[in-house]
Amino acid sequence: MYGNFEIHMKEKQKKSVNIVHMGDSITFGQHVETHLRWTDIVKDFLEQKYLCEDFRRNYFNCGISGETTLMGLARYARDVQELKPDVMTLQFGLNDCNCWETDMGLPRVSPMCFKANLIEMIVRARHFGCQAIILATNHVTLNYKTMISGELYEDANARYNEIICEIAKEVNVQLCDIRRVFESFSDAELSELLLPSSDLLHLSVKGNKVYAEAILPFVEKAINKVLN
Repeated sequence: MYGNFEIHMKEKQKKSVNIVHMGDSITFGQHVETHLRWTDIVKDFLEQKYLCEDFRRNYFNCGISGETTLMGLARYARDVQELKPDVMTLQFGLNDCNCWETDMGLPRVSPMCFKANLIEMIVRARHFGCQAIILATNHVTLNYKTMISGELYEDANARYNEIICEIAKEVNVQLCDIRRVFESFSDAELSELLLPSSDLLHLSVKGNKVYAEAILPFVEKAINKVLN
């Protein structure tokens, strides 16, 4: 009886690390089987790495397709704050920078609001105990359409990525520059990392693998920070 109680107490006291991935369809892994999404590739690697380590790893994919930062903030209390992440990856922007005809040329979320929303997410995560936040830029795409605003979608994507880089410096979070990684590929190579026409934006199976390899070192470093 005493032995079982002792085991129970040790389990209760065992350290737990909550890893939350917050973002849009790129974090969710749209059109790709679950086990091939970058979040699951990262999870599988970490489970192998820490297999013999005496702490629990809890993983949460809180990406939702089609979302902007405004929409992400609306569910933030439920999907992030309640989970009390120790480590969080944060990725938004590909929807925020887009322009719909119904908005008469305005972006779905203005640059000023986009910046404020991401900072709000970071501040709130820290308030709820998050020790390490990894803010990711967005990859380059092959979507060269001209939006109703008159701007090329890829130019808007680049502008919003610059805002993400500014935020990382201003609020002192770790920046994972995914865009720079994908910029190293030619258009021919990039076409293999993205879903084919008419998509040309979401990550393919191969693209998810590249994304995982890029962000994994940052997640590993963040977990080690929490453990130490």
